[in-house]
Amino acid sequence: MAAKAGTHAVRCYHCAHPFEVGLRTASTNCPSCNKRVVVEDVVIKQLTPVSRVQTCGRLLVDKKGSVIAEFVHAQGGVEVLGSLDARVESGGPVVIGAGARWKGDCRAPSMAVRGGARIEGGFEVSERPPVVLPDADDDLEGFDDPADF
Repeated sequence: MAAKAGTHAVRCYHCAHPFEVGLRTASTNCPSCNKRVVVEDVVIKQLTPVSRVQTCGRLLVDKKGSVIAEFVHAQGGVEVLGSLDARVESGGPVVIGAGARWKGDCRAPSMAVRGGARIEGGFEVSERPPVVLPDADDDLEGFDDPADF
């Protein structure tokens, strides 16, 4: 999908529907499923324990940042310079920086790991479209098995 001037293309992390948003849009409702989605990039600069991080944009974990979550779903990709402990589903490239700490399973279309990174978990590089993760109210049973990725 080619974006019009002043917009950019995103994909809903609830239903995988592609749509366009304004360049400065932070969040909106998906025109297909009508659920609220974050479309801006998420930057983590400190310890952030949460149940989930979801964005149609990218997740960047800064050098001093740390994410502890059940899962992360970033349609635009993930870059970790600090620490991340989560199950990750990425629609874009994953980059693990030198000195970064990664713990958890990951599925992404591509991955780059810089020297000195510490990794604990499984990785699947896949051209398959990302799995649409459950909503916060949904039961997470079945996501404990890495085979689900």
